[in-house]
Amino acid sequence: MPQQAHPGTYDLTVLAPILERGGVILTPNLRLGRRIIAAWNAHQVQSGLQSWPQARVYSLESYLDRRWRAAVAGGEVAPRRLLSAIQLRQIWQRVIDRDQAGHGDYHLLQTEGAVALAQQARENLLRTRVNVKDSAVRSQFRLDPDCSCYLRWLDAFDGELQQMCAGTLSDALIDVLSAPTIAAQDDITLLDFDDVTRLYRDVLERLSFRCEEAHSDAAPVMPRVFAYPDRRSELDAVAERALAQYRAAPDMTLGIVLSDMQGDRAAMEYALRRAFDCLGDNYTSLPVNFSTGIPLDRAPVVRDALGLLDINRGELPYDDLLMLVRSRFIAPSDMRGENLVSLLRRIADDGAAAIDLGRLRYLAQQVQVEEERGTAFGEALRRTDKLRLRHLRQLPSAWVQSFSDVLACWQWPGSGPLDSLEYQQVEHWYRLLEEFAGFDDVCGELSLTAALSLLRDCCRNQISQPQTADSVIQVLGPLEAAGLQFDTLCLCGFQGTRWPAPARPNPFVPVALQRQHQMPHSSAEREWQYAADLMRLYRATCREMVISYAEEIDGVPELPSALLEPFTTESLPPTNPVDSDWTARQNAAIRESVDDHNGPAPQAAELTQLSGGSSILQNQAACPFRAFARNRLRLEPLAEPVMGLSAADRGTLLHNALFILWGEINDSTTLAGMDKTARELAAERASAAAVTEVPQATREVAGLHCLDLEKQRLAGLLQEWLDIESQRAPFTVSERESSIALELAGIPLNLRVDRIDTLEGGGQLVLDYKSGRNGLADWLGERIAQPQLPLYGLATGVNAVSFAQIRARDCKFTGIGEIDGVPGIKSDVGTAIKRWQPEIEDWPALVAHWREQLSALAEAFVAGEAAVDPTPTACNFCGLQSLCRISVQEASL
Repeated sequence: MPQQAHPGTYDLTVLAPILERGGVILTPNLRLGRRIIAAWNAHQVQSGLQSWPQARVYSLESYLDRRWRAAVAGGEVAPRRLLSAIQLRQIWQRVIDRDQAGHGDYHLLQTEGAVALAQQARENLLRTRVNVKDSAVRSQFRLDPDCSCYLRWLDAFDGELQQMCAGTLSDALIDVLSAPTIAAQDDITLLDFDDVTRLYRDVLERLSFRCEEAHSDAAPVMPRVFAYPDRRSELDAVAERALAQYRAAPDMTLGIVLSDMQGDRAAMEYALRRAFDCLGDNYTSLPVNFSTGIPLDRAPVVRDALGLLDINRGELPYDDLLMLVRSRFIAPSDMRGENLVSLLRRIADDGAAAIDLGRLRYLAQQVQVEEERGTAFGEALRRTDKLRLRHLRQLPSAWVQSFSDVLACWQWPGSGPLDSLEYQQVEHWYRLLEEFAGFDDVCGELSLTAALSLLRDCCRNQISQPQTADSVIQVLGPLEAAGLQFDTLCLCGFQGTRWPAPARPNPFVPVALQRQHQMPHSSAEREWQYAADLMRLYRATCREMVISYAEEIDGVPELPSALLEPFTTESLPPTNPVDSDWTARQNAAIRESVDDHNGPAPQAAELTQLSGGSSILQNQAACPFRAFARNRLRLEPLAEPVMGLSAADRGTLLHNALFILWGEINDSTTLAGMDKTARELAAERASAAAVTEVPQATREVAGLHCLDLEKQRLAGLLQEWLDIESQRAPFTVSERESSIALELAGIPLNLRVDRIDTLEGGGQLVLDYKSGRNGLADWLGERIAQPQLPLYGLATGVNAVSFAQIRARDCKFTGIGEIDGVPGIKSDVGTAIKRWQPEIEDWPALVAHWREQLSALAEAFVAGEAAVDPTPTACNFCGLQSLCRISVQEASL
């Protein structure tokens, strides 16, 4: 094959005589047709011509559609409305739902899959010209329950199309065959076709006085075959090959054929962008053209438009809200910076996984903007809510206007400039809305939810393909590459499980009938022949071919395609795992480092305003940077939305219930005088009272049923805890939720003690309620993980401290001190902590240790120490990783 000088050229040796005599050339795909037309026009210019007849080159289906429309315009064929794929699916869905309602003996688990298979079966039957009205054919269908049911669907579906005077291109072509007056007028050449359906061949013979086939006459090249360990290494190698050829010969064309275009496209694009250094500022400079775009609903500008429309449902998921408020395609620009943080903080405080539109509007109006309350964002929400779309039921054409009104409230697609790709995507959106209006007679009136679902479905099935100039590097699917000429052609993913594809007969058509008429995917033999024909075509349309496959996909070993057996698999060339350009840049870089482990020391005024109490030292012990960020910079990660009550809500409920419970019981004597029933009633009263005090915002998010369940759970926990408390020596609850002040290294600490008990001998015990598991080790070492109780011990001079672990079926005391008579509290201090602190022998020594270590933590905080130095478990629930960049620090070690 001659060397290609430009991506738009094509060898016209075989085709030039056909074009010169005015013949029609039909191609398997649009891309090949455009390539031939471009080459023909260039040839005419080189010949010195200033004008010439347009080359009659079309894809097969576009030609058939043109001829049918011409026949309709000429009155030779009755008009028929051609429905889109999504419109056909809507009709199939209606037919199947109605059939299942009327026949209780047949039910589908996934109607969406059945809809797609039903439409595919109908097209296969039409294109192979199988007459389903024939009694012999129908008898074959009735032998299988699925096929028999499908006959009912098909009859109903055809009836609906007839009422609408609508159909598919295949229906229209059958009309052409039935028309008596259509004349044969074209000289047709089928270029590089290996398989043309019977319906298309019959129509072509009817429309032409001559119909021939042409194939490339170039000698097939001998491909080179490489095996890679996995898919990523294969795609990376292909990307590196593309880069090397582009640098060595920028005018040479390269085709990359992905056997699974849908599954591998994103990974291939990333590999190419990384190889060509087009991931950052050079994003738009990638010299690669992809034959398929992305679904329109994944385009950011359209994705955000759909998100704005979803607001009208009345409730918006938290993640969707985050996406919208950060969008640059909506004009209310006052929801940025501090305003945005303020709104998100208010929403996060609610703790809901989804937020009601009314609540969102209220919170947005509470945000302070300069001298006034309220934001343009909140005003846009108000205007959106005023449209009252939630309860409407109207035709799709009316919904188009309603959707446009919503987007106008938000001034979508924004006030900023759109780049070329975004502009094209907006144009696609407007065209799609025009098509959506054509669903009136297909769907009838729709609710808001149904209309939005249909609109999303339309966007999902509309591919946004940017209009770009031809590039020397093309990424294509197997069919799209058919007939295209390249200097180098790389075939990727040619594992045995993908190529040829496994047979997938349609379950709604008898398998014997499918094989008899050679329907697509009906047999392994047909798939083999199809793949072998494509392989021969590829080898005849390039100067060099490289075929690759992965030896493992998702952990499953793979074999090469059987079609590769005639060829030898070569050894992989040695590769450098690190890009040479990157290595050169790194070696040439001059690095500077700044020791930023310390922040400025807090001034006295700042120390007096610190909040957080014991959390200051707890954070300093866990990680100095966390204390700096949270207690000095006052940075807190937003709470993760939850369903029902959060862990913090449940913890607050437990503390409140215990406060109420011990306010009623007060001492061990009262507890001992209560029988089981009395304890149960006391626990129920305390849990009910605690639930009653739940804030209204939390109550709305959790819901009454959740609160009822929590009340029952809480009552059970309290009963378990009273059983544990009843085993103690006599005591009196002397303080509940009391405040204590303590100063360490100049830091004023305001502490809140859950409970202080006065014991029979006069000693005192401090209790800290915990719903999680804790141990003595949390109070020991240089970095005391849980400093609350040690601080209480220093501040109060009590005789013992203990966690009160309140967990279902695992309630217990975990403490230490100079007291006896409380199960779980160790009185032999030296023995209890010997494994962690062997030098400490008694309670006074332990208290002295606490003072020393806690003072050291306080002094480090006051000195501004803010190193990213977490304990092994500190990062688990921190939420500040994006700020401290701990992952970057670990990767550099």
